[in-house]
Amino acid sequence: MSDRYAIINSSNVVENMVVWDGNLETWKPPTGYTAVEVEDNVRCGIGMTYNSSGTGTGDSNDNMWIIPPDKIKETNQT
Repeated sequence: MSDRYAIINSSNVVENMVVWDGNLETWKPPTGYTAVEVEDNVRCGIGMTYNSSGTGTGDSNDNMWIIPPDKIKETNQT
């Protein structure tokens, strides 16, 4: 089974999203990047910041997936 993963750079910013089975023998993120599994019910996308100690999606620093300030209005309209 394949799941969604966010590809995180060294600044904890999502640079890409992939569908992957998590098997490091068949694929692994490029050097300097980390793959973080994203649960099915969670909104996450390119440009968001990852906070491993947070929860949910939003615009505050206590969220796990932090929406960039310039994208908040766009996100709330959809």
